[in-house]
Amino acid sequence: MTKNIFLLILILLSMSSWSYCTDKVVTVATLGDYAPFCFSTNEQKTIEFLPPGTDSEVLKGYSWDVLRESYHEMGYTIKLSVTPWKRALEYVKHGDIDVLFPAGKNTERQNIFYFSEEPVNQANFLIYVRSDNPIIWKGLETFKGQTIGVKRGFNYGDKWEAVTDVNKFEIDRILQGFQMLYIKRLDGLLGYETNWDYILKQIGWEDKFKKLPIFDSTPEYLVALKNNPNAIEILKAYDIGKKQLIKNGQFNKLEEKWLKQ
Repeated sequence: MTKNIFLLILILLSMSSWSYCTDKVVTVATLGDYAPFCFSTNEQKTIEFLPPGTDSEVLKGYSWDVLRESYHEMGYTIKLSVTPWKRALEYVKHGDIDVLFPAGKNTERQNIFYFSEEPVNQANFLIYVRSDNPIIWKGLETFKGQTIGVKRGFNYGDKWEAVTDVNKFEIDRILQGFQMLYIKRLDGLLGYETNWDYILKQIGWEDKFKKLPIFDSTPEYLVALKNNPNAIEILKAYDIGKKQLIKNGQFNKLEEKWLKQ
């Protein structure tokens, strides 16, 4: 009899715990090729359900840890989808996903999305050229009539959007862009400094390319569709959770782990 009562208590506690985890669920989409901010370690598994205290088997990185720990701090369970960026963007636009990250601000996005108050990381925009290129930087007009590689679906700010006299060649992978630049199929490769530098360091190609000055930058945020009735509540939960991470020192630990190596 005592054993049966004990088992019943365990079942009730489990049900209560599950109910707590599923009361607050946020669906999140991101890309898997944005190291060190977000990168996938298992391309076979793309959707996960992550209650507080758990981590992804698929996704790693600084921005992911900040988002995950912020929402878990607030008691949210995360339903995570890892997918190419352009597809992730469409999921959010169509209302299939609550939150997309990390997303920089531009005029187009601000028309359709709410942004979190707290950023998740910083993106600096610049152009890479071959190390033997004698180019003299005179701003974006330096590349008038030339071909610049850009990662498909990425935001590079309003200054870049205003450039019309450059051939903008879309690439699917960062490494593909550097390979094309190295064999002179591109005159330059537009990139996000931290992430593109990370790729070069991983493959030992730092000496093959050089960076021109940063021409623009933006913090990157979580975004939610304006016509999502839960958008403001979901983003506010992240903001509060991140502020708690800053207060308790966990945010500094994440910066040390990912950005100060």
